[in-house]
Amino acid sequence: MAEPLVRETQKLYGLPLSQFTAARNARAKALRKSDPELAAAVAALPKPSAASGALNELVHEDPSEVRALVQSGKRLRQAQEAAVTGRKGADLNEAIKEHRVALDRVQRDLRRRKLSGATVEKATQTLRVASLDPELWPLLERGVLHEDLAASGFGLDPGIVPARPKQDRKQKPAAKTGAKTAAPAPPPKPDRKAAEQRRREARERLREAKAALADVEKRARTVAKELERARADVERAQQRLDAP
Repeated sequence: MAEPLVRETQKLYGLPLSQFTAARNARAKALRKSDPELAAAVAALPKPSAASGALNELVHEDPSEVRALVQSGKRLRQAQEAAVTGRKGADLNEAIKEHRVALDRVQRDLRRRKLSGATVEKATQTLRVASLDPELWPLLERGVLHEDLAASGFGLDPGIVPARPKQDRKQKPAAKTGAKTAAPAPPPKPDRKAAEQRRREARERLREAKAALADVEKRARTVAKELERARADVERAQQRLDAP
């Protein structure tokens, strides 16, 4: 998304939902002469859902808690990836706890608003997904979400890597019959195939998102050209009408 469009989107998505449509249309109209392409892109901005709109307003008013949630999501993702691949990393349980606390803080701010329980639940689920997805971090931090999000199964989630049970260091004495003590079962190997599958799905989602963005930008350019042609037709018709 081009930076001018990002700035326009941030301003519009930071408004109360009841003001969005009128403000978007007015802004698009104001931009038509100076930047027809940007005007078309602004006019095509979708109205956010109730849950996304509440999150965008929250970020616009005070982004600190959402930024803290994104940072905790980054640390949780790093801890999970380390656990999945067997690398040494941050403590997974501690990272899960930190992320949960940060999520609860934003949810608390949402509950202070006049939102239905269903909207708060959708907003919380959107926060949970966006805070763990690198592709969604900028959208969440800038307050430019427009749809409710749900876990799709490709990303990392606090429940995918179970904590390993602590092994009892005290070994039971061997039976008096002379039987050998059974060797402890080896720890389970990280599911690398599942991790690779999630990465493939994440790359596929990124590809689809880029394709969708390219399509929207192409349509915006087409609309801008049609707008210019229509404006020229109006001017020519007006000139004929004014001619003696």
